[in-house]
Amino acid sequence: MMLKNSAGCTRVARKFAALGSSLLIEIIFQAMAMTLKMTMAMAMIILGRLPAFATNSLARQITGRTHGADSIEGLPRCRPESRGDLLFFCSSAGEFEQARPVIDRLSESLGLEPMILFLSRSGLEYIRARGEKIRAALAPPDTLWRWRRFDSRHKICASVVIRHEWWPSFLNIFGGNRPMLLIDAGRPAGSPNSKLKNLGRGYLARQFTQICTVDEASRTFFTKHFAIDPAKIMATGDTKYDRVMDRAVKTVVGDDLRRQISTFAKGRKILVAGSIYAADIALLMKSWRDHPELATSWAIVAVPHYPDQATAQSLLKQIGGAGCDLLIVSRMGVLAELYSLADAAWVGGACHNKIHNSLEPAAHGVNLGSGMKFSNSPEAVQMHREGVLHALAGADSVAQWLKTLELPAASPPGERPPASLAFVTARTGAAQKICDLLEAKLNA
Repeated sequence: MMLKNSAGCTRVARKFAALGSSLLIEIIFQAMAMTLKMTMAMAMIILGRLPAFATNSLARQITGRTHGADSIEGLPRCRPESRGDLLFFCSSAGEFEQARPVIDRLSESLGLEPMILFLSRSGLEYIRARGEKIRAALAPPDTLWRWRRFDSRHKICASVVIRHEWWPSFLNIFGGNRPMLLIDAGRPAGSPNSKLKNLGRGYLARQFTQICTVDEASRTFFTKHFAIDPAKIMATGDTKYDRVMDRAVKTVVGDDLRRQISTFAKGRKILVAGSIYAADIALLMKSWRDHPELATSWAIVAVPHYPDQATAQSLLKQIGGAGCDLLIVSRMGVLAELYSLADAAWVGGACHNKIHNSLEPAAHGVNLGSGMKFSNSPEAVQMHREGVLHALAGADSVAQWLKTLELPAASPPGERPPASLAFVTARTGAAQKICDLLEAKLNA
């Protein structure tokens, strides 16, 4: 019995010794590669990414990251006849949506099988809820040995990082002889001019074989503050515009929904109020009460930000005697279809906190209105500056905006695209530029 216990203790001791040795080697490796000042800068960068884990609870984010069905250990290999794997590293669902147009185009043109890693568990849950047929897992802790083991199991030909995930060991393993792109890169949030942070950021950024920025200002920032070789960086634009247009083009309105909306509208114009809260509906209802003539020309289709029955019932109680026809849609997945049927869209959130997605209705070419709190969204700010998004403060201004839309169009229908659609289409093309860059590097 003593011998068995002794052997068990020895095995445990060996495991701890091996772990300690691995950690020591990692520290020595990083210290040799960087000065103490650089190490401090890197620590600040890494610590800055840790809040992304705190979406719900730290324990929930950590569980399953190193083993099990959610980990990289559970990812199947690519098919034997495939050319290889194309690895994408995303923070969460938003970055996956930005990567999607690149994934679709490259999978078709290069014959590579995409594989997605998420920093946040919410991203993995998002694609599973949507039924996406794509290999995906949680990213493991950023250590050299885990990435080497993962790399050895797969045939990764190139990797693409979307915006944020600049992890030292990941970059060390997947850079070098293989293409590794950073796409949709912009000026870093939080102390962009910090010399210490930019020392670490520059060290990491220079490990990418190609950097694609969202605009020329970001390209200039990277070359100036991160000492990036100008030949390795290009202002390609933001792939979110490609994604929103791809989704709009593929939107198909079901016959039942079209018939339901047509029956409800009774020939009136349709205002779709998307991702709305109580403050949004309160403003719209006041407009109808103060301007009862709106009820003869407009019908409202409202989709709450949380489209459940309890929210719908709460909004119905709030309507009171507004004197308008209001249809509340309390199911998910139909907002894009509704925007394609709309004459105008009210983008929710900006009456009390911050505006939600203004690009989705814009891609359907509808007129856009919102509350005044839209500064959180760069595209909403730009749309407002160009007169595409109408930020409205009170009931009278909402009524005036809708009455203006009732007037005959200055140009015949079909002669020119609506301003909202033109805003989006003018900014598409980033995904194809990125694909061309990566394809050239893979075929070099």
